[in-house]
Amino acid sequence: MRQQPRCSTRRIGFTLVELLVSITVTAIIAASVAATVSAVAVGMQGQDDAAQEVARLARGQARIADHLFRARMILSESTTVATLWLPSETFDGSPTNATEYDTIHGNELRWYVVDRTNRVISMQRVSNTLNRTVYPLATDWAALRTTLAASGSLVTTTVLEGVLEGTFRFTTFNPCADRRLVLDIQLDDDHGGMNFELGGIIDALQRHSDCQ
Repeated sequence: MRQQPRCSTRRIGFTLVELLVSITVTAIIAASVAATVSAVAVGMQGQDDAAQEVARLARGQARIADHLFRARMILSESTTVATLWLPSETFDGSPTNATEYDTIHGNELRWYVVDRTNRVISMQRVSNTLNRTVYPLATDWAALRTTLAASGSLVTTTVLEGVLEGTFRFTTFNPCADRRLVLDIQLDDDHGGMNFELGGIIDALQRHSDCQ
């Protein structure tokens, strides 16, 4: 007697319960993926902000470092203002050039200023790049800056923004001996809230003729 072949039956589709379970699981996975993507996006935004802050600080440090590298002297320093003497001519050894080289001229002055009201570090110089007014070493550089600013003779460049606190670090100051310029800074929360320092050492201190 021949056996009848068995008929195998396969279910096609899902039961209602299985469909509901599948939808629930998919929803959980989707929510998890969405949360992960959101977290990564926030992390990348934070990294981007941090990278921008690092780049901003690097630009500020590069400007100050360049000026310190080329500076002859730190002429004055207070908690909020430092005055640098930068060269405007190349030394060639001739008597006339040597005299000019050892003389402080108006277009060779740079003031670094901590502006706590506007939360910036700025650099100021005379607007007339041909200003060859001669100044003695004993000049009151803070008063000179105030006078030039009042007459509209200064150009101001922002070096760093978002400065909650900023102070030039020094105890006593001697322009004939001091070579190091250090600025302690704390950024506000919008710019990372970090504490750090800018500055450096003058490469070669220029002995002014008035120095003993």
